[in-house]
Amino acid sequence: MPEPASPNLRFIDSMPRPLIVIFLVFAAVGIGLVVWVFVDPPSAKQVALELRRSPPGAGYSHNAVRIRPVAAPPQIPTYAFPACVRGVVVEGGVAAQERLDRVMKPLCDLAIKPSTSRTLTDTIHALGRAKIRFALFTRTGDLSTTELAERRILLAIALSRTNVPAGVIAPLLVHEAYHILAGTRVTAAGEFQARTVEYEACRDLFPDRDTWPRGCDDAQAMVRLGEGRAVELLVRAGYPR
Repeated sequence: MPEPASPNLRFIDSMPRPLIVIFLVFAAVGIGLVVWVFVDPPSAKQVALELRRSPPGAGYSHNAVRIRPVAAPPQIPTYAFPACVRGVVVEGGVAAQERLDRVMKPLCDLAIKPSTSRTLTDTIHALGRAKIRFALFTRTGDLSTTELAERRILLAIALSRTNVPAGVIAPLLVHEAYHILAGTRVTAAGEFQARTVEYEACRDLFPDRDTWPRGCDDAQAMVRLGEGRAVELLVRAGYPR
């Protein structure tokens, strides 16, 4: 009958030498992986820049697949928006109008700044020909789109919530207003110009870039590609040339 193991037996002597070597190798690899994950944690694969806004389709500047506009009052209340966008119609109640008024005022201030480009000024003024409404999008990557024939800008319903800063809406309105300014056909070149004025608005409206909405980073990255490279990527993503 084998003798019981001594309580003072060392761990290294408790199993055959080849097995202890394998054990130590696996332990070292495991510790190394843990250290590597803490030092350089893996990040989720990012969506390609040109795919972060869906291409046009079904009469919209960005095809958000199924769109459900929120219910609007049978009689839209009258509201005095700033003069530079006079004529804009917010298809919602007073709360929606007041929220978007807080966005329009800084845009109108931007439109009269001497440093603002003519294109951005004209784009802001184009909001005066727009209708704006909140809607539910089935494609979660899109926060805004425009029903081109109706000049109706649709904003993701999450942007109507009071716990979301109203300021993040402004660059989206600029982007969509450029499509209204340009006409009823969105091309890759037109999308590049929309992101260019969006980026210009971001620089002026958010001096502290730590507070930029994600869309501002995307617009900046697109502009830095240059028009030629950006247009090719957008064509590849489904935008017409």
